Amino acid sequence: MTEEIATGLLEASIERVWNEHDGEKRIAAIAALYHPEARIYEPERSITGHAAISDTVACVLADMPPGFRFEVTGPTLGHHGVAVTRWKGGPPGQVIVSGADTVHILDGKIHEHWFFFDPPQPR
Repeated sequence: MTEEIATGLLEASIERVWNEHDGEKRIAAIAALYHPEARIYEPERSITGHAAISDTVACVLADMPPGFRFEVTGPTLGHHGVAVTRWKGGPPGQVIVSGADTVHILDGKIHEHWFFFDPPQPR
């Protein structure tokens, strides 16, 4: 597996899945990018399968203010079927959440996706 495949899948998941409010477009992107048995790991839970991933994204985005988007702050690095990148999320000009993601690729799709969140910054 090339570095470009792993890093491309990770960046595409942030853009096409984690920023997508339309459920039909999101589930199509999940099917294109995530393995059928994909698992997501957050600090407090794990989620398995396309429908559960889509439901999780919908809940995350519903809790965010208008204009909220995730964006890669990179660089995105990868090798041997694993990629990692840094990201931030918020409406334009504001960062509400930030962290890093790591994915493991299997059969050309994201099989495991880990989320690491930075501690909240004092306001």
